[in-house]
Amino acid sequence: MNISSENLGPLHLRLTIEIDPADYKPKFDKSIKDLGKKATIKGFRPGHVPISMVKKLYGDQALADELNRLVNEQISNYVKESNIEILGDPLPAEDERVEIDYNSDKPYTFKYELGIQPELNVSEVFKGAAAFKRYRIPAKLEEIEAEVGRILKRLGTQEEVESAMEGDVVYVHLQEVNTDGTPIENGIDTDSYFNLEMLTEGGMELFNGIEKDAVKNIPDLFSVFKGEKTNVAKNILQMKEEDMGKLDSMSPSFECKVEKIVRLKPAELNAEVFENLSKEYGPVSNEEELQNKIKDIIESYNDRMTETALENDIYKYLTDTTEVPLPEVFLQKWFRATMEKELDEMSFEEQFNTFKTRLKQSLIFQKVRKENSLEATKEEIIEETMMQVRSTYGSMGEELVNYIVQNNLNDKTFVENMHDRVMQQKFFEILKGYITTIDEMTTLEEYQNLNKEVTYAE
Repeated sequence: MNISSENLGPLHLRLTIEIDPADYKPKFDKSIKDLGKKATIKGFRPGHVPISMVKKLYGDQALADELNRLVNEQISNYVKESNIEILGDPLPAEDERVEIDYNSDKPYTFKYELGIQPELNVSEVFKGAAAFKRYRIPAKLEEIEAEVGRILKRLGTQEEVESAMEGDVVYVHLQEVNTDGTPIENGIDTDSYFNLEMLTEGGMELFNGIEKDAVKNIPDLFSVFKGEKTNVAKNILQMKEEDMGKLDSMSPSFECKVEKIVRLKPAELNAEVFENLSKEYGPVSNEEELQNKIKDIIESYNDRMTETALENDIYKYLTDTTEVPLPEVFLQKWFRATMEKELDEMSFEEQFNTFKTRLKQSLIFQKVRKENSLEATKEEIIEETMMQVRSTYGSMGEELVNYIVQNNLNDKTFVENMHDRVMQQKFFEILKGYITTIDEMTTLEEYQNLNKEVTYAE
């Protein structure tokens, strides 16, 4: 057995694999014997089918399987020993057609083309780059006071009331119904609860002022709540992931009976509250210290928001500046081979250019990931989920936050998205180590009006 390589162009190889009868015969003969033991053919006892008949029935396929195994093994060994990484999959040479014949103990020659991944040095790209702007947004007093109010509400006591107002939690029984209000057989029939802050403007018109024991027919439940339809299905209707396929065909109409209305009575700032807050925020003994803690939290949130703009600028600079050489001819062949249907030349060029752009981005990301052994742990995914849910529903209490977090973590697609998010954060932490930044103070309003297409300093 012999393997040789030939350069067809930059990062483009052709491998020639020569396989002698001595390389494939022993395994081929053994596979024929094994097939003979298992073969069930009319007129012969199991295990007593003549080898000649087994070869006639299965010989070409058995030989093709063995040759294919040897070819893959040789290519894999070549890639490993040459310390290269390939793009896509090895492609059989277009001008080669190998005729397999189990009756002929002849040598076989196979030719395959390989695309090689380019060498990248991401850190070098940022050498000599100008400093990138990092925007800073200080917290306003009214923001701090509003957050203190939300905290006191969260730490307050619950009391049942007769009618609902903004901020209340409404416990309901929901039943899926037809447009005429009649229950749907085997439809959704569940208890749920929600804070009025989760409602759209139309939802507030329905539930603001609603009384306990009231019954409402809601023509479109999904339009009543903020957020995606799938989130309403999971968090309000308690639908499981495996039932999401029914979402588009189910009725949006629901009968809603109000079972209970709970109002939070805000806590007062006293020694007991400061003691509880110290467990969550660190030592706090007076209102000024609490406001300072809240100020830090708000500014930390603002930093995360503006950090996204910084990351966009870093990524744009990286992808615009990094030269990623690719084996164009090989990739075109491979891309055509993997397409499900033929395209005209214009459509092919359009899709191929999109593919190349994404491939370059992927190669840059994988290079950074591999060099720095980046991985996302289960704990990091849970922490990121908790942070995301708290940023949206934090004022509604830990019970609701934990409920939504657990629901989200049972959603495979959501967990995959959180995994990608954690990996992206780690990716940018590495890139930020290659750059310099300058701080620029601004307000939230000014920041939102900025043209942030490019914010690295000239």
